Amino acid sequence: MELNEILDYAIMQNETANNKNIKSGYTISGKLYGNYIENDCFERFINDMKNNYPIAYRMYGEGSGSELETRKNRWGTFSPPKMASFGSSSRMIFNLMKDTKGFLFEKKLPTTVGGTANLDGFMETDRKYIFVEAKCREPYGKKDDKIYRKYEKLYNFINQSEKSNVSCDISLIDEIYMKVTFKVNDNPIHNFDMKQMISHLLGVATAFLNGEFELRDIEFIYLLFDPTLIEIKDEKAKEKIHEIYKNICDECNATDFKALFEVIIDYLKSLKKWNKDFKTSDLMDRFTFKLCSQEDIKS
Repeated sequence: MELNEILDYAIMQNETANNKNIKSGYTISGKLYGNYIENDCFERFINDMKNNYPIAYRMYGEGSGSELETRKNRWGTFSPPKMASFGSSSRMIFNLMKDTKGFLFEKKLPTTVGGTANLDGFMETDRKYIFVEAKCREPYGKKDDKIYRKYEKLYNFINQSEKSNVSCDISLIDEIYMKVTFKVNDNPIHNFDMKQMISHLLGVATAFLNGEFELRDIEFIYLLFDPTLIEIKDEKAKEKIHEIYKNICDECNATDFKALFEVIIDYLKSLKKWNKDFKTSDLMDRFTFKLCSQEDIKS
């Protein structure tokens, strides 16, 4: 069993032990998925979202990845909805933030470089904008190390800048793909998803440069599920999961995200003239990055 599935089952055992209304075991196409919420329980979850959180229901329905619907793969078989997984990041952030007035889910931001940054949460106040990326089971699964070469010029720009402590070792695969080893202070990043983080920062910077947002404080929250707060019975898997979690925390804490954000703004401004002539310092000086766990959000 993969580490992400082991974490799913640990979360399931924790939740079902503390809430008798939650049951496990989603059945589809004659197959039982024990690490997913039982069909009727998930249906109640969906109905509650539809009736009491209609904006969230619409946003997840319009999102990029089968969060609420069954999924059909290339072989024609079906899998449970992503949000039915006990380790779903979308379910985690929804349960944590659904009663927070003004909080929105599934925020999409064009990146200028190509594609869209899909953030898990967004909120604005009179003083600041809050962007949230949530991670629960994802860091413990298999990773595709191929990256599209449309990012190559950006990564080279990051390498050439002396402002950031992030660097990118690029190895070309073919005309479409490349492999990249991201480093912080010349130390390879093993577990934190730096590629996705750069994409998210591209989206945030693009939105401000396009004039989508006013000039306010910018808070980026990286919501990382803390697996040390639940029981994991498999001791070897527990040790590995805790190790990966610690590595991600260490890699986040070692990264100067404010400086990386500045370099990304510099890159975007080198590509074209924007509608609003923000100074790079106007945005960078207002930027903060926060690493949070589910307990930080609850408190």
